[in-house]
Amino acid sequence: MNVGNKWLIPLILLMSSCSAQWHLKTAIKKDPTIVKQKVITVVDTVVTEPIVVRDTVTLSKIDTVEVVKDKFRVKIMRSFDTLIIDGGCEADTIYKTIEVPVETVVYKEREKWYHKVYEASFYILVITLIALIAFLSISKRLRF
Repeated sequence: MNVGNKWLIPLILLMSSCSAQWHLKTAIKKDPTIVKQKVITVVDTVVTEPIVVRDTVTLSKIDTVEVVKDKFRVKIMRSFDTLIIDGGCEADTIYKTIEVPVETVVYKEREKWYHKVYEASFYILVITLIALIAFLSISKRLRF
């Protein structure tokens, strides 16, 4: 047997490996959860700026009233014939949680007939090459 023919069959076998499609099918059979959707949680932050409103009304006498509820504040100050209204909302941060579904793997079967013909022709070619190599190596042995 020639040295070149000795490495030819293992080389052909190494060159013809399984397709990615076959590996994906095998992985899905082992663990079907890899094609399910995963949910990613995104936290969105909105920061509101403080709002201040001032107004003045003229009356009489001196007095101050302050109302505070949650983050809203109103202060009414009366000094003789002047009424000063000071109010506003404190700055606030709003957190909004959004869940976004994300597909990890999209798996689609090949449905066209010519894909099957292509795959069959590949295997026929490989078998023909192996038979040809075997025939050539046997015929060289018989000649000596």
